[in-house]
Amino acid sequence: MKNNNCSDCDEKSVEGRAFVDPNTGYLCVDLTKQDYPTDKDILVPYVCTTCGETTWKTKSKTEKDN
Repeated sequence: MKNNNCSDCDEKSVEGRAFVDPNTGYLCVDLTKQDYPTDKDILVPYVCTTCGETTWKTKSKTEKDN
């Protein structure tokens, strides 16, 4: 849940990897660095490490890493 007073979301968001926990069935996010396939568009969660706000963005197969 977003903390409306958080001003760190733009600077402290970390790219994660979404997965379904096999024991609970919950959608979870792993915040370790991921390598994604380059031949597909991927929906990627970005999580603010201060307040936990999660923003979903599409990484396009035509997008170049900066």
